[in-house]
Amino acid sequence: MSSTNVNSNTAEVLNADAQAAFLRIQIDKVDRLMDLVGELSLGVAEVIHSPDLKGLELPEFSNSAHRLQMLLSEMQDAASELRQVPIGEVFRRMRRMVRELERQTDKKIDLVLEGEDTEIDKVVADRLYEPLVHVLRNSADHGLETPAERLALGKPDTGRITLSALQLGGDIQITVADDGKGLHRDKILSRARERGLIGLTEEPDDQRLWQVIFQPGFSTAETVTNLSGRGVGMDVLNATMKSLRGHISVDSQTGQGTHVKLSIPLSLAFLDSLVMRIGSRLYATPIDVVNEVFRPEQKQISTIAANNGGEMIRVRDELIPICRLQRFYGEDCQQLAPLESLVIVVFKTSTGSIGLPVDEIYDQQQVVMKPLQGQLEQIRASHGCALLGSGEVAIVLNCEELKSGEGL
Repeated sequence: MSSTNVNSNTAEVLNADAQAAFLRIQIDKVDRLMDLVGELSLGVAEVIHSPDLKGLELPEFSNSAHRLQMLLSEMQDAASELRQVPIGEVFRRMRRMVRELERQTDKKIDLVLEGEDTEIDKVVADRLYEPLVHVLRNSADHGLETPAERLALGKPDTGRITLSALQLGGDIQITVADDGKGLHRDKILSRARERGLIGLTEEPDDQRLWQVIFQPGFSTAETVTNLSGRGVGMDVLNATMKSLRGHISVDSQTGQGTHVKLSIPLSLAFLDSLVMRIGSRLYATPIDVVNEVFRPEQKQISTIAANNGGEMIRVRDELIPICRLQRFYGEDCQQLAPLESLVIVVFKTSTGSIGLPVDEIYDQQQVVMKPLQGQLEQIRASHGCALLGSGEVAIVLNCEELKSGEGL
């Protein structure tokens, strides 16, 4: 037998072994498994936190319950991994679109893909394509200069757009970066003032100003083309990110380009959360956005006239705005408790820290996430609801929106 035949047979065997290592499973079966794991999680929590056990000394039960919770956590992670796919499947679909953009804009574009092996929830992957298309179109149409303009600026005539993905803790960070002209600050500020999004005499910092480009219908284009000018692209991205419990940050330097970063939770089904009580209501927030929890002293509290009389609290050398949920949701604020009698939870957001006064830290636990439906969909600053082991329901807060509405 020739060496060629031997090599061919070996390759066929290796290929068959590689195929045998994979099993095709319908996505609805994986979804069903995740639902069952979620129900199991609720059942375990209900048993462990049963009021019938209150006051009983059960050391062996506590040890067994701890082991059960550890196994359940591993099962949740394993079930979530079954629904993960490489993000390269989404990224590679962009190449054909970029070639079309080159033809439509008469620009030379080099699309660089990084982190294609990073895995992401398939539900997220299926919903990311259209928003990413809008970001790439903006980079190609508004961001990158023409070959002649780039050469005049001392840049290569070919513009570069980098599409990258990276797992950071429990989040997937996707970045679309170009080496173009950057965002036109004066034009964006002027248009924002025209639409009443920014005060006529207000001078916002860059981070706050860049957020207005995600407002519905916002565009600085003078004319409408088949690529841009309608003001709907970034709005679609913003709506999608909110529904995925993600957030967007923008960094832009004049003449150097723009970076749009999308941060999305690795799993949409389960959430490691801090559960809090305000009055008779329960709220939850992802544990990874919590900076610190403390009970303030009177000397830390102040009222800032420039912030419409809003409350602020000093944490070391930083003044942090306070968001009262009662005021945020337009409820009766006549009998608000003084801050020094409450617990302050400090959250980190893409535009800075914010403090939330709560009556009590209820628990820290992994919860099952469910979307809000019907009239509940209208609840502001919410990612959905969390089903607790006690059978209660907590609203999962979107701290990014709390930050944007802190002055209410």
